Amino acid sequence: MSVTGTERARSTRRPSSFWLHVDGELKEFWRSPITLAFIVLMPVMFYVGFGLAFRSQADEIRLVGEHEVTQANLSFGGILGFALMSVAFANVAIGLAIRRHHGLFKRFRTTPVSPATVMGAYLVNTLLTAVIVLGVVTAIGLLGMGVTIDPARLPQLLAALVLGFLCMAPLGAAASLLPPNADAAVPMVNGIFFPTAFLAGGFVILPLGDTVGAVVDLLPGRPLTLLVQGALSESGPVWDWSAVALLLAWSLLGTVAALRWFRWASEREPRGFGSSRRKGEDEAPKPEETGA
Repeated sequence: MSVTGTERARSTRRPSSFWLHVDGELKEFWRSPITLAFIVLMPVMFYVGFGLAFRSQADEIRLVGEHEVTQANLSFGGILGFALMSVAFANVAIGLAIRRHHGLFKRFRTTPVSPATVMGAYLVNTLLTAVIVLGVVTAIGLLGMGVTIDPARLPQLLAALVLGFLCMAPLGAAASLLPPNADAAVPMVNGIFFPTAFLAGGFVILPLGDTVGAVVDLLPGRPLTLLVQGALSESGPVWDWSAVALLLAWSLLGTVAALRWFRWASEREPRGFGSSRRKGEDEAPKPEETGA
């Protein structure tokens, strides 16, 4: 039986441009030793360190606001928030800033590939990386750190992590605009990431003053930590709607900032999704008229 032209074309059909970009993003990310060390292994190493330090106190109950949570779950919740911020915020901000500086996005703009395909593939890789890192941390917690998860509160935990990703990824895209070049990306982004992550109160409860505490409560790391701790607690409210509203507000702010000021190239001229060139910028200067 002969094969028709339609069947032959279908059998040789190539993957779409989007999935080719996703495949390329995955290969580039997982083949980079530096990226694996700082984005994937760092949360795991932090968890092993904190988990072993408090392993003898794993079953002790801690009072965190209105919640009673075991020390094991407290450390576990802290590392979940830390890992999510590391992958969805720091990784996105540093990665976009470096690619912009080296002209990778600028070269993509000279091809028929749409901006949505480029950014969508990058964010899909970020989401898959977050799932893998959170899965590894969860396995370590359940198997070796005394973590217990109430099945009735598991949907709230998953919802909190999804909401955290939707907040941190746009903020990471917006923060990628801050570093002036690739060399400044890592120190500048980590200068935002580490204080925000540790002051959120996921690992240890720090005695902050009223003013500092009020500021920290407004940062995106704090509401994420509250939602995760509520889902892992033994008692107390499961869902903190004020924390949800604050995370959504940060997500909206990051999305608006990224869409408004995002640049594909490292020049000062913005080349974002909706930006346009200033009038007369590309026009050649007219020669001066001379008298007869």
